[in-house]
Amino acid sequence: MADAQAQILDAAEALFARQGFAATTIKAIGHQAAVNPALLYYYFPDKAQLYHAVLERRLATAAREVAQKLRPDAPAPEAIAQAIRAYATLMRQTPYLPRLIARELADHEAAHALPLIREIAAGLFQRLCEVIRRGQDRGELRADLAPQFAAISTIAQVAWFFVAQPAVSRLLGFDGAVPADEIERYTEHVIRYAMAALTPDARRPTRARKRARR
Repeated sequence: MADAQAQILDAAEALFARQGFAATTIKAIGHQAAVNPALLYYYFPDKAQLYHAVLERRLATAAREVAQKLRPDAPAPEAIAQAIRAYATLMRQTPYLPRLIARELADHEAAHALPLIREIAAGLFQRLCEVIRRGQDRGELRADLAPQFAAISTIAQVAWFFVAQPAVSRLLGFDGAVPADEIERYTEHVIRYAMAALTPDARRPTRARKRARR
């Protein structure tokens, strides 16, 4: 039964990502999963509950995977770099996730995902903000940046690349998906770009320097 449930979730994820919630039927999901559509109701009361389960499986997993890399004892630049790599790896390994996110935002203005977004905001997002604040306090990161905006800017660089990959692939001269080695190159670029923006130079005061002057 567990295998059947996984088949249903996989099939639903693919169809919701390709067609959207409204255009995807229980019958189509059953056909894609190679199970009797009636079996879907054994696991999920209706299509909305199945859609929620698909979003929860992917978004919650994404949050946990990235949050594990934000170790409080690590230097902030190292923790942020590891989180960026983890997020990029997860997006690459779950090709329907970016399309699910894009469709949810475009079709429903994140209405279905709001509980999960709140959970991520309370978990992953706040954890990343705290890593940035600690880095600012230790003089590892610039003190003149709002941690919440810095967190959004950093993660958005990766998210946009995958959500917009059909367009990005053509901008980079590829016909179809961006090759894995190019994704790795881009991930390392994001890390360098983020570090250039986040780390202080001699002309910018850090919180540690400010306290030392007092």
